[in-house]
Amino acid sequence: MKLSVQTHGTTDVIGIDAGFAAISAAGFDAVDLDMAYPYKWADLENGVKSDFYDDDKIYPYVDKIKAEAEKYGIEIAQAHAPAPLYIKNSPEGSKNVQDDVRKCIEVCEHIGCPRLVVHPLFDGGTRYPSMTKEQEYKANMEFYTSIIPLLKKHKVVCCLENMWSQDWKSKKIYTAVCSDINETIRYIDELNAIAGERLFGFCLDIGHLLLLGQDPCYWVEQLGDRLETLHTHDNDGVHDEHIIPYMGCANWERFVLGLRKIGYKGNLSFEVAEFNGKFPKELVPAALNMIGDIGRYLAGRITAESDPTDEYR
Repeated sequence: MKLSVQTHGTTDVIGIDAGFAAISAAGFDAVDLDMAYPYKWADLENGVKSDFYDDDKIYPYVDKIKAEAEKYGIEIAQAHAPAPLYIKNSPEGSKNVQDDVRKCIEVCEHIGCPRLVVHPLFDGGTRYPSMTKEQEYKANMEFYTSIIPLLKKHKVVCCLENMWSQDWKSKKIYTAVCSDINETIRYIDELNAIAGERLFGFCLDIGHLLLLGQDPCYWVEQLGDRLETLHTHDNDGVHDEHIIPYMGCANWERFVLGLRKIGYKGNLSFEVAEFNGKFPKELVPAALNMIGDIGRYLAGRITAESDPTDEYR
């Protein structure tokens, strides 16, 4: 099992070369290239397009990432597309981000990245949602089917992700698109049927499960081979903190058990930039070392011939 960590929180803090040197020294085999958040919210609402994805900026950037990854023997195993794909009352802002996702698919082939995590469209406003569930489903199907030709052309698997929403006044957390396992399976299976091949999989975000009180073992079992990759991180059950396992309240025994049950062969990928952000930049390599140690501990248990969790199968 390969260990992976997102580039965000490392290469943007200590530089691309030093970042990959630290990622390699910490024992990671792969990275999750973060291309997710170049926008300010006001720009999204006002339809101001980011120039991050312009050819004269994005390609020199990813070429540098690719060169350093190859230098240190690190695979670019997955990438994260920009989000959100739906901005209420801003059709132009929504179109901008969706067009940027299409650019990311092209970029993935350019750097040899086989999968791209793309958040589903949803209205994060729980007080006065602008779409019914069926309208939301229709909007997502329209967008995802529209990128099928690009996924085929560039040989990239699109990974949906389980989401959550929040009433920003009360701070109450609610379910959102793909936070129901049956809805998730419906999306993936119908999209792959339309594509006529396996172009869609799932990125299971463990921290998002925790926010909604959901069991990782159950989700992993139900997803089965639809599970393409992971966003592994912990939190306090209330805030999406993106901290390392065992610093929050996630049930890592259930996580291990679920992956053992399906014989998971994908990467163990960590999305914990906020953990790195708790330290001065001089300590980022030390933070990566701790993440790597935890990753090797979990991976060792997931792939071992036997584990204490097996008695609960």
